[in-house]
Amino acid sequence: MKKLTTSLLVLVLSSSVAIANAQQKNDTVKTKEIEGVVVTALGIKREKRSLGYATQEVKGDAVNKNPTTNFLNNLSGKVAGLEIKQSTNFGGSINVVTRGYKSLLGDNQALFVVDGIPILNKNINTANQNTGGGGYDYGSSVSDINPNDIETINVLKGAAATALYGSRAQNGVIIITTKRGKKNKEGIGMEFSSSITMSTIDKSTFPKYQTQYGQGYRGTSFEGEQDGSPIVGFGNDASYGSPYDGSMVWQYGAFTPGSTTEGQRTPWQAAKNGPIKFFNTGATYVNSLAFSGGNETATYRLSYTNTNASDIMPNSSLMKNNFSGNASYKLTDKLTANFYANYITQKTKGRNSTGYNDNIMTNFRQWWATNVDIKDLQYLYDNYKKNYTWNINAADDLTPAFWDNPYFQRYENYQNDSRDRFAGNFSLNYDVSKEFNLLFRMGTDGYTMTTEDRKAVGSYIGNDFGLNGTVDQPSGYALSNYKFNETNYDLIATYKKDITDDFNVSALIGGNVNVQKAFSNQQSTSGGLYTPGIYTIANSRSNPVRPLISDVSKYVYGAFAQVSLGYKNTYYLEGTFRRDQSTALPENDAVYWYPSLSASVVFSNLIKASWLNFGKVRAAYAEVGSDTNADQLLNRYFAQPSYGDVPVYAYNAVLRNFELRSQGLKNVEVGIEAKLFNNRVGFDVSWFQNKAFDQILALPVSFATGAAAKTQNAGELTTEGFEVALSVTPIKTTNFSWDLNLNWSNPWTKVTALSPGIENISIGRLQGGASVNAPLNGDYGSIWTSDYVYDSNGQKIVGANGAYLVTDKAVFNQGSFQARWSAGLNNTINYKNLSLNFLIDWRQGGHVYSLDQFYGYGTGIYPDSVGMNDLGNPIRNTLANGGGTILPGVMADPNNPGQFITNTIRLDKSRSSQVLGTDLPGAAYIYDASFVKLREVAITYRFDKDFFNSKFIQGMSMSLIGNNLWIIHKNLPYSDPEAGLSAGNIQGYQSGPLPTTRNISFNVKINF
Repeated sequence: MKKLTTSLLVLVLSSSVAIANAQQKNDTVKTKEIEGVVVTALGIKREKRSLGYATQEVKGDAVNKNPTTNFLNNLSGKVAGLEIKQSTNFGGSINVVTRGYKSLLGDNQALFVVDGIPILNKNINTANQNTGGGGYDYGSSVSDINPNDIETINVLKGAAATALYGSRAQNGVIIITTKRGKKNKEGIGMEFSSSITMSTIDKSTFPKYQTQYGQGYRGTSFEGEQDGSPIVGFGNDASYGSPYDGSMVWQYGAFTPGSTTEGQRTPWQAAKNGPIKFFNTGATYVNSLAFSGGNETATYRLSYTNTNASDIMPNSSLMKNNFSGNASYKLTDKLTANFYANYITQKTKGRNSTGYNDNIMTNFRQWWATNVDIKDLQYLYDNYKKNYTWNINAADDLTPAFWDNPYFQRYENYQNDSRDRFAGNFSLNYDVSKEFNLLFRMGTDGYTMTTEDRKAVGSYIGNDFGLNGTVDQPSGYALSNYKFNETNYDLIATYKKDITDDFNVSALIGGNVNVQKAFSNQQSTSGGLYTPGIYTIANSRSNPVRPLISDVSKYVYGAFAQVSLGYKNTYYLEGTFRRDQSTALPENDAVYWYPSLSASVVFSNLIKASWLNFGKVRAAYAEVGSDTNADQLLNRYFAQPSYGDVPVYAYNAVLRNFELRSQGLKNVEVGIEAKLFNNRVGFDVSWFQNKAFDQILALPVSFATGAAAKTQNAGELTTEGFEVALSVTPIKTTNFSWDLNLNWSNPWTKVTALSPGIENISIGRLQGGASVNAPLNGDYGSIWTSDYVYDSNGQKIVGANGAYLVTDKAVFNQGSFQARWSAGLNNTINYKNLSLNFLIDWRQGGHVYSLDQFYGYGTGIYPDSVGMNDLGNPIRNTLANGGGTILPGVMADPNNPGQFITNTIRLDKSRSSQVLGTDLPGAAYIYDASFVKLREVAITYRFDKDFFNSKFIQGMSMSLIGNNLWIIHKNLPYSDPEAGLSAGNIQGYQSGPLPTTRNISFNVKINF
């Protein structure tokens, strides 16, 4: 389809406008008033004016106009209270959190519902990957949703809005309604779409290197001589060596067979081609075709979308095919059948490594030699396909000291994965009478996924690989298979009636059975590959590790009811009740129930003013219960790597607990919304508070129990905040309009209770001495590191060597990764058929720890490691030659013990701080994570139907779109503060993230 895209560049603008409705009833006049109709819990269509809780809708055009491998990227800044943290990882996961955090260690991701059926959003990333130890970000499975099929997205934020969905909805619900077929007057409607996106590096998110000093740690780059010329110390993976002077030296290429400089001395100078030349221009091609039609009895829509993407990293590709279809058939005047099916197949190759371990980006950001030319390394791999690297052990030992040739790594040690997914639902809708309706619905969503990981013979031996961490893995192969499935059965009865002209009631009662199953089988070789290049488990040099197999399931049985009362289209009262029973909890405590109550008053019906078009106040209170993951009740043994041929099993490190009970959450919210001045100004303001209590988490216990922790009920998180959604139309004429939309929110989560005797829960312990924590009476996501030592006046104390004193423990709170507030400002300007749209995305506050800067300080790769001191000399000169620097702070007064005076001791900067033992504390690498981004710009021209003078072409549009065009402001050097390891609770930490890309797309849409 790529050729088709580049030659035609034709895209379809869907004319489907149907909204999914479980009741399949026509809108009444009342529901077409100012606030309109939205899809709420269980797929029920409701008048927005009657809701006593906050919701916010996003039209499908807002998420499908910008081609991307994950439509969630296009939600950034468009919903108040919805945090979308984009990933720079290829095909990576997106963190989606509504109204702060509700679980200390569990899942905080919002629930996704498509056409009334919850869908899977599993993340198979390993614990090692999540804590920065290495691995791959396999992405959020919700990215399988085809944005071209989305009609609307409605975000339900509070517990009162989501209570009917049961246990998993306490984190908020994102309801997706897909496009439907409609009755066509003339034949079959056809929609075709095609787009191309080019992605290039935002250089502000990639390192700038100093170009004055070369490879080394100890102020010199050379170790010995040959033929009167110095030899570079090849094993040093730092740039704290000799200054560049153009003299002729022996570098690694001189001893590498086939190198263009083999046997030759080369000038001692900074490389012409730095690591930024390693990256390619990424390209994404998306082609979509859809057919729709219908008559009085039946409607249908069928679509196919192909995505073909490559990333900025060499040897990367993602191919996705998405087939979907839906249909509605009126079996009788009262009975309607609805069908939906979606099949997705995705194959990905060459995802980037994350964290530390064998991540190429940690090489570029932390341990690089600025004399190494990246194009020389490319030449060596392209011509010889061997691991000829710059970081060799010695002139007569070409094995890697620490780092592989990055091209060898990308083309020989790549991973690949494939995913096949089917999601579908079927429903029967029966109108017993005008007021009474029965709905039966069955939906299933499941996928299988296979991942493969390779380590070629000749690779650096020191990196972890596979399941057996007790022996060196000079090469290897790992294979994992996963299978996830969720099935839901719903039976819902609804009743709607106008009791009088002023009083109406609607009610529903129903039941749900939710079945979740998860299977995984992980295998790997041990001790390396017996035959190079053969990637099978059977090719293991030693006995393969016994597979790690998990097969668990969980059933949740739910019953629920809802009653809604309306009086004079002004006063509304609604209550819900749900009872769940989960097999993940002990039999005696498996049942939990929870209510909600909400109310609203449309005060614009009471205040008659020409400037007030609509106004409503609302309030809601809700409680939500929640269970836990399967297999948390009974202790058992797990297979471990064998000792020779002897099988080894180990008791679970975290004790299970057969006395668990359900978790709970209490939520209260109040809000006011209005539309003024002939609908030219609108606002929606909410205040909310969540209290999530009886958290299920692993707490430390005595080692006498045989384990380090035990799963228990303990802890409470409290979140408070405001949300503001503001819409203004400053200018509106016949041909010209300007619409401005602002979304702002400031949720903040604190830890308000833990188990007696527990002062902190560690969310993740990370490399570099940092950790992410949940301290009692502190902020969730607090980052702890080592700190400076201060005197009584708060001045940093300098030691006898001129370096700052550093605390001996890394337990000093540097602030939370949570943003103080976030906002999105979206502008849309229309002139006749031309429109301009641009979005400013702003995140204020929060903190991030940079392992890149932590290590880069000692390896001397960054510009702040060079320069002149107060004496006018290079700071890297020895102290005897006038080098070094005097750090601001105080030192011990030699004449007054216990007192301090202004520091005058000069710090030696002639060698790496890692050699001198003068590293700064972790606190030095905590940065403000604020940013302001020009997230999106789109210019679109729409051609009217009359332009073509054809019955065949019904409409057309052309768009030029830019995404992530400009980071207007940030405080984190050489990286994007939004980048991280993956989705989940461990945020505010960076170790070798990919740079952000600027993306330019060209789309053409046509409707036949």
